[in-house]
Amino acid sequence: MTFKAYIHQIIKVESSNTDIISYIGFFLLVVGLVFYWIYKNVFHVVDGYAVLFFISFIGMLTIFAAHIYQYYDFEKIKNFQNGVLELGKEELIINYDEKIRYEDLTDFELSIDAYFDESINRSSRGPIEKRSLGIRNTLSVTHQSNTRKFNFKIENSSHLKVLERNLYQLVVSGKLKNIDAKKSIKLVPECYKTYEEYRAYIGKQLKANKISCTEGLLLIGYKNYEEAQELKRKYCS
Repeated sequence: MTFKAYIHQIIKVESSNTDIISYIGFFLLVVGLVFYWIYKNVFHVVDGYAVLFFISFIGMLTIFAAHIYQYYDFEKIKNFQNGVLELGKEELIINYDEKIRYEDLTDFELSIDAYFDESINRSSRGPIEKRSLGIRNTLSVTHQSNTRKFNFKIENSSHLKVLERNLYQLVVSGKLKNIDAKKSIKLVPECYKTYEEYRAYIGKQLKANKISCTEGLLLIGYKNYEEAQELKRKYCS
């Protein structure tokens, strides 16, 4: 299946609703505590703190609400859709009218951030948006000394799998032949690195001296010393 995706122009990354809610909560909490300290230690007021405690309490509730809301909140990015890209069998197709053959590319770099509605920022302890718009994925290609970079949207996990399959086929079929072997190998998704076809492709790169013996054997993978020596005799001699 051919991979197709909408190109998005990112204008500005803004603070998410979760950020705004948590900032407001923190502000209310600090205001209540600071004025309580001032009234007690500077003005020596002995009572009438109920309003300040209420403000701080509202601040804590707001921060708690931000922690819950973050799991429903999408990242906020100003953007607009301005094209389509397609990974065809023999060429990269942009907006259905511009076609660039893979063999004419001198660089091909892909960065996969997340698909739409995928969980993000999972390691963050503070409240922060947890859902992706799926448009921070980037493809950078160089053709005739001209480098272009595209942000594109991955719609869901199935769409991502189609992309991964297309990347794998591009690499092992040798269509990215003018791109550094190490770079092209890095494009292969992890889930395909146990395939015999992938191992055979690495073997071809070894025999062509496009990667070092040590790197190649590590990429192919081996279970023990004897298997490593056998692979070394096969591909590095």
